[in-house]
Amino acid sequence: MNALIRVTLALAAVVICPSVLAAQVQLPPQPAAAHASAGLSRLQKIANGLKQPRGAQAGSVNAVADTTQSGPRIANPYRAYPPSCLADPLPTTPVQPATSFPMQLYTRDSLGNAAPAETVTITLWRVACSSSGNHTPYNTDGGHNAALLMRIDRDSTVDGHGDVFPTFPSIYSNQGNTTGNLVRAAMEPNTVVSDGPYDAPVIVSTTYVLENYPYANSGFTYFDYDFTLVIDPAFDSNCTGCQSLDINGYQPTQGDYPAAFQNVPIDGYMSSAYYDPAHGGEGFLVDVYDNPGGATRTVFAAWYTYDPLGLPFWLVAQGSVQVGSNAMTGQPVYYFTDGGFAGDFGATSTLHNWGTISMSWSDCNTLNFTFNGATDPSVVAQGPSGSGTRTWTRISDINGLSCE
Repeated sequence: MNALIRVTLALAAVVICPSVLAAQVQLPPQPAAAHASAGLSRLQKIANGLKQPRGAQAGSVNAVADTTQSGPRIANPYRAYPPSCLADPLPTTPVQPATSFPMQLYTRDSLGNAAPAETVTITLWRVACSSSGNHTPYNTDGGHNAALLMRIDRDSTVDGHGDVFPTFPSIYSNQGNTTGNLVRAAMEPNTVVSDGPYDAPVIVSTTYVLENYPYANSGFTYFDYDFTLVIDPAFDSNCTGCQSLDINGYQPTQGDYPAAFQNVPIDGYMSSAYYDPAHGGEGFLVDVYDNPGGATRTVFAAWYTYDPLGLPFWLVAQGSVQVGSNAMTGQPVYYFTDGGFAGDFGATSTLHNWGTISMSWSDCNTLNFTFNGATDPSVVAQGPSGSGTRTWTRISDINGLSCE
């Protein structure tokens, strides 16, 4: 891994074969059957990989769950970005900095016959992810995390037409001393085997996230580090129409990737328990869940703490945030009285207002909150009170919600 470095801030430099931007020519001038046969070695390599046991890769301690039984949902050890970074559907609009270039893709008609090449626009850009500083299978230096997206855009005049369409190119990477690493282009994030396979129809403009195959001998690309991405449309012996892109290591600044320095959007990945490592016995339990309609989420937080006498005392808050919001601000905090142990009480417990709390996450593992409140002395003689700002740490991930 010493050879894998992050040295520049630019997304990518494009090295284009001189013939690519010439007038359209058939890529290559041979029937579609021959074109499909040319990619047989890639398809066979993937097929052979399916026969290999899935195992831990690149420093991961977990293997992909290979079972249909109930059990722990562990993050894909071949992942290329934090599972909490992306959701389905993938974004359709690139954000800057981005690299776009025209490229001719091999084309077929609905009967499988070869057709003149179609010029599409390929765009690559990064999405900033939570970066807690952890060393992960895809991030060996604890630096910033990102996901690398690739979009293929057809011209608006033919986008969605299925009579004649471009086909998905073969893509692979060269990194350090390794060459020919298979790159998986997935249309859905956080998956193991979804793929934009070589020679598959590209009928509509589509965004893909670049990933690794979870197969033995398929290679492993560290997408946050320097590497070369090769896009091969024809997959013939001459690398007709190939484009080679030098992707530079991801080193964000406030100017080019401001999202890398903002709080993390609040979603279910924040659900967990948080505490101050210097003071065990006190903490927050946080749940985040979707509301009907999909526009908002509910955040529930229970603060298990103590009163001035050292007796346990619970404070609770529950509020709604817009999807994509990175803070819950000024949310009322409550406490209850008139209850009993294990439901052993007659009347309904009484809800009281304690104060307010604001919560945000600088990364998946770090909860920042500001509080201000007090109990009513006529109700609770020695209830907790005070104001301040705290930064607490995530205790662990929730099963199936690996947040990095």
